[in-house]
Amino acid sequence: MFRLLAALGLLLGLGLLVLMPISAQVVPTPTLFIPSFGPVVDPPTLTPQIVVVTATPAITATPAITATPEATATPTLPPLPTLNADLMGIQAYANVEIHAWQLLVDRVQFMGLRWIKTQVNWREMEPEPGQFTQVFSVIRDNLIYAGRRGFKIMISVVNAPDWARPPEARGQMEGPPSDPNAYAAFIGTLLDNWGTSFIHAIEIWNEPNLIREWTGMPKSGAIYKRYFDAAYQAIRQRSSEIVVLTAGLAPAGDTPDGSVNDRRWLRELYSAGLPINDPNFGIGIHPYGWANAPDARCCANPSQGWDDQRFFFFLDNIEDYRNIMLEFGHANGKLWATEFGWASFENLRYRDHVAGPLAIPPTDPGLGWMKRLSELQQAQYIIRAFELAQSEPLASFMGPMILWNLNFASLPGYVNEGVPSLPEAGFSVLNSDWAIRPIYVYLAQSPRR
Repeated sequence: MFRLLAALGLLLGLGLLVLMPISAQVVPTPTLFIPSFGPVVDPPTLTPQIVVVTATPAITATPAITATPEATATPTLPPLPTLNADLMGIQAYANVEIHAWQLLVDRVQFMGLRWIKTQVNWREMEPEPGQFTQVFSVIRDNLIYAGRRGFKIMISVVNAPDWARPPEARGQMEGPPSDPNAYAAFIGTLLDNWGTSFIHAIEIWNEPNLIREWTGMPKSGAIYKRYFDAAYQAIRQRSSEIVVLTAGLAPAGDTPDGSVNDRRWLRELYSAGLPINDPNFGIGIHPYGWANAPDARCCANPSQGWDDQRFFFFLDNIEDYRNIMLEFGHANGKLWATEFGWASFENLRYRDHVAGPLAIPPTDPGLGWMKRLSELQQAQYIIRAFELAQSEPLASFMGPMILWNLNFASLPGYVNEGVPSLPEAGFSVLNSDWAIRPIYVYLAQSPRR
């Protein structure tokens, strides 16, 4: 049994908590360092077709941290389950300078997670046809570094640039290109120039049943299938080993803004035909639980507006997706949770996790559930979800689970002073100044097999 402070003290005593300066511009920050492992994968040389332009989205700098993160005293950790690291990962924002990325990778490794996922934003990388920004090489180099450290890498390729989109969709919310082959060509360019040796899984888009992710094209599994097919062929022409995943869907019903029911959408996709006999193919899912415990089921006491439908519950989401798989003869398939998690804004602070002003949760009434959970509940729910997914009956059909997210609270504009924070910040494992939150300690202390 350890208290949170005691756990950190143990790390210091073992010499596992050390200081590592990351640049002349950034104050040295504490990092949990474990010797790297795994094969060295060298970056491939960029081919002449890649033109790097100078105008580029800014690389996010590491926040200045002036002291070892102080942990708030917490109740004694409960007995923690033994988990399989090969089925655990986390999504990180990867457009950061390399020394900051090394710190993030240290933290992921000390949490005992094997997978690192990041989104590849096509619009940021190729704002004009054939012209690539620095983001292309920054994320490539960061992912190669993580591969050297022995991590398995998953990417989700999203957000078409305006030049590739339908004219009426340009300048609006994110969405796909007019031509599925343009999307496939971009994925092919990634693999030709990054190489395939360090990429283990590719998710084809993100939540295409939502209007904010799929503006400009009809939202249906049948339409999405055209994009999936083109991307699948581009990947398979280059690798038979990379796991190709359908886009994780947002658990949702039909909404007035045009978002569509995820269960119906998945049935449409299966009806259009999927490569279910490919052993390196899987179904991406996002089985969020809102503020409901991972063991909870719909809908015993519906009252708050986020507990009256099955898509508000972690286990009900997984169960429904599995039943659809069985309905379409995909009994041997795997569900990959390419995102999951619970949000807590408790003790999330602006800039300084000790003295900074407390973060203001989102004020959208539909996000009221984000105010309900403590940091400890967040940690307990996440650990329990990993345990459920690795226990029968789920273990027979669940693939890796990717926790959302590592470091979004540290990104500019996600936690602010005096104004509501962005929803993504509440899911973050790290505070806005990179200080660790309780879920970090729960993951680090839970045994692995």
